[in-house]
Amino acid sequence: MTGKLKNGEKKGSPTNNVIRSLIEEQQPDILCLQEIKTQSIGDLNWLKTHFHNIYTNFSKHKKGYSGVALLCKEQPEWVETDFNRYDSEFIGSCPEDIASEGRIVVAKFTSHIVVSVYTPNAQPDLVRIQERIQWESVLRMYLIELKQEFGLPVLLCGDLNCAHKEIDIHNPKSNKNSPGFSMEERREFQLMLDSGFVDSFRHLHPDTVQYSFFSNFARSRERGVGWRIDYVLVSDPSIIQGAAILGEYFGSDHVPVLLNFA
Repeated sequence: MTGKLKNGEKKGSPTNNVIRSLIEEQQPDILCLQEIKTQSIGDLNWLKTHFHNIYTNFSKHKKGYSGVALLCKEQPEWVETDFNRYDSEFIGSCPEDIASEGRIVVAKFTSHIVVSVYTPNAQPDLVRIQERIQWESVLRMYLIELKQEFGLPVLLCGDLNCAHKEIDIHNPKSNKNSPGFSMEERREFQLMLDSGFVDSFRHLHPDTVQYSFFSNFARSRERGVGWRIDYVLVSDPSIIQGAAILGEYFGSDHVPVLLNFA
């Protein structure tokens, strides 16, 4: 099976929408969205023209905050929106407030498992770093258990809120203590790779400088001042057929990323 999986967040109306253009031009089989900032499935109903199956996880207490979705043409065998498949004795416990913020959708298909994730921001002065690290640990252990239970490729797609290496951020020296580039967050990202996951974009483009996030301030995108914090990580690199950051799409501070996989 050949598939296209995309990650990106875009804004606009159903009749004048860069998401519509992106879908029509790229024809993804699976579309993962993060930080959708809605509590209504009705806001996504217009996408049923392209995807018969739409699965969401909204923030339960904060309106207009966080939220993820996974849209697909093929109906999955099952879908989950938490870590409860595995006992916390084995994978740890997700912080309660983060668990209610709508940050994960998991879909198992016949030949692969896709996880759409919006990783918590560590916040200025890293005030949320311990919760962030706890989330990372539980997510990592959960993915390891998925691999072991089902023996299928696992694809982690999302805004992981971390620039892994200096090549992934425009100003590494001035951001060394910034949320998203702290040593603690980069260490957790490396632990995910060490557990058996591969950064699909970097796997194919080891030396390419390209970013997926640009601040809305100071003409950052125009000046090329960005971060690469959106990824598709895969547990089996043999499925990777192509990976790209689609910088030609505007409408958000994030840029869609694409994985072609077999």
